Amino acid sequence: MKKILIVGMVAVYGAAAFAADPNPYADYKRGMASDANYPMAVEWQNANDKAIVEATSDDTLATFVKDVAAAKALLAQVKPNYSTDPLAAVQIAAVSQYVMRTEPSWWEFWTWFGDSPRDVWTAALVEMRDAASDPYVKAFMRDQLVWCGTCEQRKECCRVARCKKSCPYGSWGLKLPFATMNAGHLILAKGADGKPKATLLWRWGSPFDIVGDDLKVEKDGFTLIFGNHKPKDLPQDKSAWRRDCVTAKIRGDWAVLTLQKIDGNGKAVGDAQVFSGKRNPPIVGPAPDIAKAVRGVPVSILAGTMDDFELMEPDKVSGWTLKDGVLSNRIQRGPDGKSLHKNGNLRTKREDFYDFNLKYEVRVPKDSNSGVYLRGRYEIQVIDSYGMPVDMHNMSAYYGRVTPRVAAEKPAGEWQTVDVTLYRRHLTVILNGVNIIDNVPVVGITGGAMSADEFVPGPLYIQGDHSDADYRNMVLTPLK
Repeated sequence: MKKILIVGMVAVYGAAAFAADPNPYADYKRGMASDANYPMAVEWQNANDKAIVEATSDDTLATFVKDVAAAKALLAQVKPNYSTDPLAAVQIAAVSQYVMRTEPSWWEFWTWFGDSPRDVWTAALVEMRDAASDPYVKAFMRDQLVWCGTCEQRKECCRVARCKKSCPYGSWGLKLPFATMNAGHLILAKGADGKPKATLLWRWGSPFDIVGDDLKVEKDGFTLIFGNHKPKDLPQDKSAWRRDCVTAKIRGDWAVLTLQKIDGNGKAVGDAQVFSGKRNPPIVGPAPDIAKAVRGVPVSILAGTMDDFELMEPDKVSGWTLKDGVLSNRIQRGPDGKSLHKNGNLRTKREDFYDFNLKYEVRVPKDSNSGVYLRGRYEIQVIDSYGMPVDMHNMSAYYGRVTPRVAAEKPAGEWQTVDVTLYRRHLTVILNGVNIIDNVPVVGITGGAMSADEFVPGPLYIQGDHSDADYRNMVLTPLK
């Protein structure tokens, strides 16, 4: 493979900014025996540790992505009836991870000659999947395509995984060019009228739509214009306006984006900032059957001490205490009783939570506003919304994304029970015994998320910068 080196170009926010999806075949150190579909025994791994290390070294993995024939030879070891060679399964999973780690950085992939490692590997996966007659082999190949982050199954984009010029439609995780609050998300689709429509989450708050002249879509990129920062005393002076303009260029499932401030005349203001984006695999098939999930050992989140938690912002004040199993937050207020916005958010030091059921009780005072972030990315709203019409910002809503089916809140000051299940990219919420969100797809992060990468484990974090709140009986049960 030949690459042109561009002298003087500085690397910023390359494709490696996002890790690959959690691959069920890849975690060979921990074992796969918990899932009947991947019957690799822990005992086998312990007995073959040296062979595993050698088989998954970068030098070994590189041999399978130099040409399609080598890749196909490895994939051919996936046999029907769940009799896959365990070492081959580990190697295949490791290659899927390897091709993501070796994806060319943003300045390289515009000048790449020949096929990249991911092109070679995904081409072999697609061919083997299409040729397979056994459902298990097809599923195995399809899973690997998903873990590789390809545009597989996106009919509006391309049929096969080797798309070098991808259309821009899909769900995008964005690593924004800011030191803090740098998680963003974009859904680009076609509306009911057939015209492009963008739904953008920019750092905090709720997603908002961009349509019309503020959205331009091309076959390998898009442009978004948003914000309306006009000086109130000079609304007629377009040179004093400030808006944000984001331009994206896409290769496969990676995007290089540029953020540029512009004035009311479309003229650039200040320096441009470059950042990265990654297209999320689509959610396909029916919603998962939660009843079939394998439940792990429950974790009592509030059974320990405050040493199990840490404040997320070092410059903020902690109003958190944990006493007799009750986690409480009390914010600092000014003479008018309003928040001074000096308090910080709290997160668990433990950050290995992925799919799980989380139960907790919460009590909020009148006009309160807090939230529980699953995996540090999806906020389940905590707010005093008793008596209000249903809304996607009400108590226990998937904040800014999904409106509860019914209102089930209790009045402020009463303990309320919340039962949340995050499982295979679907969400269920039961509030005070009422199912208000029923196994809906998780379509993106929410404002204030810790990162835009939705396919790695994370902590629980609780919003503490808005208002007081109390939590108790918080128990997390892992699901597989």
